[in-house]
Amino acid sequence: MNIKNNLRYKNSSEKIETTFLALMLNHKYEDISISQICELADINRSTFYAHYDDINDLIIKIEGKFANSMASIFNFGIRQTNEAFIEMFEFVKANKYFYKAFLNIPYATLAETSIKNKVLTNIKDTHNTNFSNDINLFYRASFFGAGIKEICRLWLDRDCKESPRQMATLLIEEYNGRDR
Repeated sequence: MNIKNNLRYKNSSEKIETTFLALMLNHKYEDISISQICELADINRSTFYAHYDDINDLIIKIEGKFANSMASIFNFGIRQTNEAFIEMFEFVKANKYFYKAFLNIPYATLAETSIKNKVLTNIKDTHNTNFSNDINLFYRASFFGAGIKEICRLWLDRDCKESPRQMATLLIEEYNGRDR
């Protein structure tokens, strides 16, 4: 029996996710079918449905894993150091297959929005901010987040030619000295 915690189940899930991400490099997610995934992953449709309800469920689960991993690097907004940004760029580079596909999605995803809200809450709760109100924090965090996404997207397009340390330094220098 293919129970959720056994190795075969986990391998099938990884195979489905890897195949989907590979397809996303050349196709829009709405153009990808379950049949394509099953054929390329060499699995049956029943195996796909044992793991996911549909492609949207697959997307949400994949992105949720990566968003939580990324947020944990910053301890959900509490840790904001040069080393954290180096770790972020190392994580993006190590998972460039995923990020090349997902950084080209033109809207904020459910996982991204959820993580952003957790980060904003932690920043408000743990930092003595100079924001006159919550809306200033929201707009500045949105601006900063969009900048990070674009820098990562461009870096991946250049095949990560600069080191994670160089990218972190560039990012810190850009925002250094700006009041919160």
